[in-house]
Amino acid sequence: MSRLQVTDKGGVARRAPRRLTAEARRLQLLGIAMAVVAEKGLSEFSLDEIAERADVTRNLLYHYFPRGRADLVVAVADRAGHELTDGWVIDENIPIEERQTANNARIVAQALQPTDAWRIYRLVRGTPVPELREIHDRFVDLVVANMSLNQLGTPDPPEIARIALRGYLAFVETVLDDMRAGAVPAEQIVLMLNETLAAAIRAASAARTLPAASDGRQA
Repeated sequence: MSRLQVTDKGGVARRAPRRLTAEARRLQLLGIAMAVVAEKGLSEFSLDEIAERADVTRNLLYHYFPRGRADLVVAVADRAGHELTDGWVIDENIPIEERQTANNARIVAQALQPTDAWRIYRLVRGTPVPELREIHDRFVDLVVANMSLNQLGTPDPPEIARIALRGYLAFVETVLDDMRAGAVPAEQIVLMLNETLAAAIRAASAARTLPAASDGRQA
């Protein structure tokens, strides 16, 4: 009998389960860790629970995440950021209104469930841990760059526009928190976000045309 086959209790030969590659195993563990961390929190989750759900030993977790909890949290935060931002629609061949609607609809869908990625993002947003703050800020900067590319044609907006876009993101989070407790259809929320983003860009553009305020000092 081939080594790729095993015999079940009925004596029937079947192919043995394929062994996961190292990368596939790591992704599997990350997926399970995301669910646990989203449920338990950044500091309250248990390595034992992750190992049990994955049907592996704690030693295997340390093989993939040498610092244990610290490396797992960093990896989970990074993966959550990618799940929320990868695939952001920036194709210039698509009308700006469609791009904007697609991107806002995606955010609304993530928050409405909420997905594990969204819940982890919100946890990371409030943490004082520098390593996690860096991950949070990196993905926020990526979203700001993508919104700027869509709205202004450049991933590097003027400072006043950057402030407006970051403020818009804070507004989005507040809206999405309230949305889950209310009964407003997601489609209406998306339309409101579209209008708010457009207004933020108009306000930033208008502000740029104003003369700089003088504090009375000579240049």
